[in-house]
Amino acid sequence: MVALVVGVLLLQIGFITSYVAAFHQPTPHDIPIAVVAEAGLPEGMDQQVADRLNAIDSRPVEARVAANTYEVRNLIDDREIMGAYVVSPTGTDTLITASGAGSSAATALESVFTKVDAAEHRAFVVRDEVPVGLHDNRGLSGFYLSIGWVVGGYLLAAAIGLLIGAPRTRREAWVHTAVMAGYALVSGFLGAFVTTNVLGTFSGHLLPLALLGTGVVFATGMFTMGLRAVVGILAVPLAILIFVVLGNPSAGGAFGSNVLPSFYAAIGRWITPGAGTEGVRSIVYFAGTGVGQPALTLAIYAVAGTAALVGMTVWRTRGRR
Repeated sequence: MVALVVGVLLLQIGFITSYVAAFHQPTPHDIPIAVVAEAGLPEGMDQQVADRLNAIDSRPVEARVAANTYEVRNLIDDREIMGAYVVSPTGTDTLITASGAGSSAATALESVFTKVDAAEHRAFVVRDEVPVGLHDNRGLSGFYLSIGWVVGGYLLAAAIGLLIGAPRTRREAWVHTAVMAGYALVSGFLGAFVTTNVLGTFSGHLLPLALLGTGVVFATGMFTMGLRAVVGILAVPLAILIFVVLGNPSAGGAFGSNVLPSFYAAIGRWITPGAGTEGVRSIVYFAGTGVGQPALTLAIYAVAGTAALVGMTVWRTRGRR
């Protein structure tokens, strides 16, 4: 009883600490942007502006030079930049954002350039080049969809471990794996179906989202079952620690990696909630560009979990014999 109470207390304090540490003071850092100088400005003006932006304390942006807005659009589509600053000879510049890549970064860019232009006595207008969908408020729907898939994966794995137990033979290990695969396929499709055909949030992306959801559920579930095979009942709190305490605040939902503390920015893409969130954005707003890294993350979790589950089962079977 003492161990149980202490363990739950530690998870609770970890939850509070992790979320507050991630969200209490979002600060933009190294948001990749491009600078464009319109015709009529002195040669080299774009590089001068980029250098001044890169010299700002705390480096809120990482500026580079682009030839024109056509190149800017290509760079945004290729996920190389998250916005651009177009300097005009008229004194009214244009800030290009891409809220589909993360509304927090777009908001942060507006805040940064409000201060920059105030110091330079200039003004700017905002043009959202990749806006979020009408039914995707602040681009958070993909985050919540990913969290739903993740929760389903580790809940089923936890339920199997608590109610049925670890597999005792190699055949049972593969049966558990097949059950998780079937569940992942169904739940991945249903999550995608609800958000595309029922709510109309991501209309027209049913199949790729269903495949992504299948991967998120299977990777999360198999990794949890692999933990169960290795450490026993401690797999449940460990899964909560990884996927909830660390995974949710670093996933890039409410705040993207470019405004989160460096620790959360570094780990977010390598945990399944972040992989799912980034995968949804890549599919819905960028025609699949950038989905490779989330797919790699999910593959790592799925392979590691399956190997742990089957390997530990084989090892224990030989031990009993």
